Amino acid sequence: MVIRKESKGADFLKEVNLFDGLDNKVINQIFRLGLIQNFQAGDMIIREGQHGGNLHILINGKAEVFKSIKGGSPKGKELSKLARGSVFGEMSVFDGAPYSASVKAVSDCDVHIIRGSDFEAFLKANPGPSYLIFKTLIGSISNRLRRTNLALSAMDKSK
Repeated sequence: MVIRKESKGADFLKEVNLFDGLDNKVINQIFRLGLIQNFQAGDMIIREGQHGGNLHILINGKAEVFKSIKGGSPKGKELSKLARGSVFGEMSVFDGAPYSASVKAVSDCDVHIIRGSDFEAFLKANPGPSYLIFKTLIGSISNRLRRTNLALSAMDKSK
């Protein structure tokens, strides 16, 4: 089921880190780019290897990110837990690659989904807000990379 409630959604996007510093008019424009989709506990929101390209924002509920590992558990390795305001799928918007991990709803979830092509068109047409969004996005991806590097360093030392 897909719903669209602009005032509730636009207000929610003000709480999303990716959109820090943006005014109400821009927040409303971004909200109108996407739709809200409902997922039940256990539903796959995105699958690793699936054609990507969409930006996802968790409005409510909980989800987990996991990656399949050759010879590992059939469930895969949990990478992180997602809660209200979490953004995922963003890398595939910009690199065009398939999703690098899967995301599964742990509880019933509402997810705001923006098609990557719509988000890119918005960014090209709005350079001021784009700078703020890219600055936040690059910071977020850099932090993830640093955490991954630390985890890999710890694994090397334990050998």
